[in-house]
Amino acid sequence: MVRFIGNIDAKMDEKGRVFFPAVFRRTLQKEGDEALMIRKDIHQNCLVLYPKSVWNQQLDELRSRLNRWNAQQQMVFRQFVAGVDELPIDGNGRILIPKRLQQMAALQASVRFIGMDDTIELWAKETADSLLDNPAALGETLEALMDF
Repeated sequence: MVRFIGNIDAKMDEKGRVFFPAVFRRTLQKEGDEALMIRKDIHQNCLVLYPKSVWNQQLDELRSRLNRWNAQQQMVFRQFVAGVDELPIDGNGRILIPKRLQQMAALQASVRFIGMDDTIELWAKETADSLLDNPAALGETLEALMDF
């Protein structure tokens, strides 16, 4: 099972290339999963990178819950898959973030990769800093969630 853990800062060049963190690359290779899929997150202003095997599992699960003959559900599926790109990792360990996705997530030169179990989020560093800078709220939310 693929598990990504970590919070890694990186620099994106003017062409949109960024070194994919070595620790995440090793995890992909260990699982035999070399390809990545990328899309804008549905809730947050970040990008989500999926190992291709995880993407296929999530796509299969979503499709199994949706009725092809229901127009609204078909639109949900269409919107979910329409913005997806496959990201190869080049021989130097870099990925190329498509311009439209850079703009959607307001990515600049400083970015942050955040391991999210079976996916990886890619954030503008400043946005990630402000998002993660509230430990009191995290404690309160976890307490409420874990209080059975």
